[in-house]
Amino acid sequence: MWEIELRYYVGMTNPERQEISPTRQNGDLWSALAKRHPQGALLPPHQHRAGQLIFATSGVMQVKTGQGHWTVPPQRALWVPPQHPHAIQMFSDTEMRTVYVQPALIGQCTGFARHRQVHALVASPLIKELVFGLFDTRRSHDMRELMAGLLLHALGEAATLPTYLPMPSEARLRTALTELMASNNWLLPMDEVASRAAMSGRTFTRRFSAEVGLSFRQWRQRARIVASLDLLAAHRATKFVAHAMGFASSAAYVAAFREVLGATPGTFR
Repeated sequence: MWEIELRYYVGMTNPERQEISPTRQNGDLWSALAKRHPQGALLPPHQHRAGQLIFATSGVMQVKTGQGHWTVPPQRALWVPPQHPHAIQMFSDTEMRTVYVQPALIGQCTGFARHRQVHALVASPLIKELVFGLFDTRRSHDMRELMAGLLLHALGEAATLPTYLPMPSEARLRTALTELMASNNWLLPMDEVASRAAMSGRTFTRRFSAEVGLSFRQWRQRARIVASLDLLAAHRATKFVAHAMGFASSAAYVAAFREVLGATPGTFR
């Protein structure tokens, strides 16, 4: 593998070494990184001086911030603003393409109003071509710098993807929900979840809604739909996914999936 000392790696503040693609390019305003990660790999909390577009050509990632979790399915992308702490967990073997854009270039794109917020988005054909084009060494550096600027404009017009899962800041609530997701026990009664948070059912309900902005039932529905995406990416049958996520039937899973993500599992896949 090719390696480079991090002082030449635009954006990341952690003092570690990174494997890089031979097509990676350095520039004053942008850089790009190609990396393959195995299932279960974890990139611990870190932040970058540059804005970061995370794109999965294959595989499913989960990006965690202090505000919540974003699941990034294949052929989708996530924007992380500069200086925004985050960690990345690989749900499956993942091919990642990352583009780093310096604040100076972001500031030139007045149409990218959402650049201060983490958000998942649909990678249009134009966005994909621009991302892949930044790795094409047959193009001049000046040409790719123009492409990096155009990419920001395209991101400003891209449809958002509702794979955000809000998380409470209260430690007991957060711990109870993290344990629920880790165990995949989606049918656990709410009173049991409240007990694990050392709260009564009434207190749990009140604090949960106040912190998350959703009822626990709404949050759990969204959580297990988001959690099902890695199984869909692994080409598991809808019936298998529905059972694994605790749905009574395939039809119930498809209906919940459509409600949360606006498409059927088959269309989304």
